[in-house]
Amino acid sequence: MRMSPTRTFRRAGRTAVAVATAAVMALPLAASQAQGEQAQRIPGKKFAAYEYGWYPIHFVDHFEPGKRLSRKWDTHGQGSVHPQNGMLTIVSGGNADVGATLRREAHRYGRWEIRLRGKRFETGNTDFTVAAELIPAGDRSQNCGARNVGLASFRPHSGRARFYSRTLPNDSFHAKKRLNLRNDYWHTYGVELTRKRISWFVDGEVRRTERRPEALSGVPMAFRLQLQAVPGATMNDSRLQVDTVRYFTLKSPNDKSIRAPRATKGSFGGAC
Repeated sequence: MRMSPTRTFRRAGRTAVAVATAAVMALPLAASQAQGEQAQRIPGKKFAAYEYGWYPIHFVDHFEPGKRLSRKWDTHGQGSVHPQNGMLTIVSGGNADVGATLRREAHRYGRWEIRLRGKRFETGNTDFTVAAELIPAGDRSQNCGARNVGLASFRPHSGRARFYSRTLPNDSFHAKKRLNLRNDYWHTYGVELTRKRISWFVDGEVRRTERRPEALSGVPMAFRLQLQAVPGATMNDSRLQVDTVRYFTLKSPNDKSIRAPRATKGSFGGAC
């Protein structure tokens, strides 16, 4: 479903659910069951924003066909970053990082959700990592990724996605979710940042909620998409695509509980 930032997300979501429910109820029982089972098997169809009633929506980019990439995005690296058929497409162009950062939408707290997929085009070399992260905004030090919050990090064609929060000096709070990431499958990934916790969502369901204060940096964060290379390695030609990027404020409470296991605490060896 596509909508402008000015529309009330919850109202649109509930309208869509009501229409879909009415359509299913109108089917014969066998057909209705088959449709429900099929929806369960198709990844990337469930959004936390609908399931938990997030609103209001403050920013949305659906990369409308025929439109240029918004000036809110800054591109970087070696490769291609461009809108394509209602998606933002990032394609590698060598053995270095390439990506885009939503610099002009920095927020200390709030809810982010995306719909993302990755693909590799060859298998003889090293895989890129597809990474969707929140990074310290503005001219704040990046500390080599030691203050990032990850919505998703995975290698194309693998079987698991990781998500995490990193804080100084080198703390890491992380978890992983087994997913089918082959065949260019879509999945939805979200994160909710508040003053007291972080909650991660995959395919419309909360997966972890972390409340330990040392997991929270509290600095304004900007959203970044990136194909991350391994320094010195020859990389497989790869691509990532995202067709939905949304940011919501915390004005509305969650419609459902966000209770979930906490993340695993460790250290981040790449801190600097």
